[in-house]
Amino acid sequence: MFRKTVTNPFFLFPFITCIVFWPFTFQLFSLKNDALTYYYPIRTLISDALNNGELPLWSPFINMGYPLHADMQSAAWNPLVWLFAFISNYSLAAFHYELMFYIAFAGIGFYYLCKDIGYCRTISIAMAIAYQFSGFMIDSVQFFNCISSACYFPFVFLFFRKMMRQYQLNDAVLFAVFFFLFFTGGYPSLFIISSYFLFAYFLFSFFSAPSKIVFLKTVMPSMIMAILFFLLLGSPAIISFYQQLPFIERGKSQLLSVVLENSMNPASSLSFLAPFSTTANDQWLHSSILMRNIYLGIIPLIFLIYSFFNKSFKKNKEILFFLCCALFMLGMAFGEFFFLRQLAYYTLPLMDSFRHPALSRLFSIFFLLLIAGNTLSNWKRSEEKNTAVLKKIIQTLIVVVFITGVFCLICSVGFFQSMNLNGTDFKLLFNKLNFSERFLMQMPFLISLLILSFYAIVKKKSIHLICLIIIADMFIASQLNMPVTVYGAKNFKVIEKLINRNPVKFPIPGQQTIEENSLNSYDENTITGSTLPFTKRIGRNDYFISPGNLSKQDTFYTSGIKNIVFKNTVVYAEVPNAGRIEIKSFSANKMQASAHFNEPGTMVYLQNNYPGWEAFIDGEKTNIQTANISFMSISVTSGEHDIVFRYRPLTVIASWIVSLVSLLLMLCYLILVFSKRQSGKRQQEIA
Repeated sequence: MFRKTVTNPFFLFPFITCIVFWPFTFQLFSLKNDALTYYYPIRTLISDALNNGELPLWSPFINMGYPLHADMQSAAWNPLVWLFAFISNYSLAAFHYELMFYIAFAGIGFYYLCKDIGYCRTISIAMAIAYQFSGFMIDSVQFFNCISSACYFPFVFLFFRKMMRQYQLNDAVLFAVFFFLFFTGGYPSLFIISSYFLFAYFLFSFFSAPSKIVFLKTVMPSMIMAILFFLLLGSPAIISFYQQLPFIERGKSQLLSVVLENSMNPASSLSFLAPFSTTANDQWLHSSILMRNIYLGIIPLIFLIYSFFNKSFKKNKEILFFLCCALFMLGMAFGEFFFLRQLAYYTLPLMDSFRHPALSRLFSIFFLLLIAGNTLSNWKRSEEKNTAVLKKIIQTLIVVVFITGVFCLICSVGFFQSMNLNGTDFKLLFNKLNFSERFLMQMPFLISLLILSFYAIVKKKSIHLICLIIIADMFIASQLNMPVTVYGAKNFKVIEKLINRNPVKFPIPGQQTIEENSLNSYDENTITGSTLPFTKRIGRNDYFISPGNLSKQDTFYTSGIKNIVFKNTVVYAEVPNAGRIEIKSFSANKMQASAHFNEPGTMVYLQNNYPGWEAFIDGEKTNIQTANISFMSISVTSGEHDIVFRYRPLTVIASWIVSLVSLLLMLCYLILVFSKRQSGKRQQEIA
């Protein structure tokens, strides 16, 4: 019973995640950079709206007002974010636990995919652990939505693969649910790329089928149902994103130079063997430090190389398809250093709309691990377990590590001679380590792992020992790289104090001018978070620019009238001797004010004018005009008035209701199917 519980994927992978990510398990450190300057503050705004009884449609605290629901990276429609928001009001600790959920669930998904392909339990666990702590995961943690994509893609591919074999309604439902989660919580570019993969796999399955007609009759019903279910679930996000595209620069085709930003330097391929060494700032590595790591683990690398010497490898069409995908995406990840990303830019729809080519390495890691798992599985099933080639591969890798180590030692002689440990700032010293010095630091671990691999594969031929070595390997590699790419130097409590999140969800704006509220200086807060969303002040923060900032707001901000307009309060009258304006209530999607105008005039509300806003004077709807390039204004007659501005995009709200009902019905159906299966299993055990 104990062994069954411990090896259950829903216990095992979260448990290992807690161990590997121990700084977050015990809340000792926190994430840094994009994670805290964008992804966390966005989640606090979503949480505030939900806990205030509103949909997270608008945020008044991002650059003078922003349609939160229409931001493709905000996760405003991500059910998991909603769940954490209701449970914790989105604390910093909840942010860490959401990350750990993605890491753990990525392992669970990859495990079930490996099982579906036909790998045994132990090999499936080993490959899943290699995936959930692979180089992409450890490098890209700051890009929260990328980790979410890596979490859901194994499930998406698993149920799509099942649909290619037979028609079952529950597979179509599960595919739609996970594709919806991928769409609403993942990184947009990875969603686009994965859609191309699914289409390619559909074509592969079609041309591989003995009977094309039978294949279409079997597959098309589930495909149609899955697409329909996905459209129902994703409708509020689809409508929101589509409506916003004309209002943002990112909604248009990007220049090739922009698209190629953050390519993976081919030199970073050294991370296949020694990932820590590629975190150095050496000029020849020349790429973002968060876009270099493609580590699979030592043993998966050994069996990946062994695949090319294995006769069964060439006979498996699906594995060959995986190899083509892995190599193609590696070429795409190279970006400016190779021709494939440029070719895709000019030939494939939507491939001109996003940057960060190095993110494509996620799919390379994904498919390469499936290939390694297949080779390991075939080796395990073979009676003789031939180790001659494997022995040579391991010996060759040991020789490569030793030769590289000798070369690095020669290059680092000057460093060791000049190093003075007395009074040394070890943090500064660590940051200055170059490739050679970092390789030498990692070298003892590499040699030890290769020797252990030799013992487990050649001597013992033990799958269980191989699995344990993979766990140890991924733990060591993660611990070496995490201080560089994952968490910052400040501890959790210090960061919480710096953020100092205002406990009031929507404080009524005071009489400060926007100029006084705007935060453009790079103070200590910029290290840990964007100040405006946390302090709940309306303004403009240069450091906090949303991925799809409204074009009109950017135009206003670079105009000559900015300083004049910013001298006004949130709501003001453009008329002399206006009288008074007082804000009575204020929230995410609504502002109510009382006003006394001595004479007819115009009232300006310093929130960006965006489709979906309505204005009412004494309960009567009135037209909204655009004032000062980007903001909202209404004409007001003299006298006392009750004025309401309300953001209510009706098509989005209606589609959310449809999505919510669809999700509940699908979950009820899945629970019913699962209950029947469990009941059937129990009856079989009794019989």
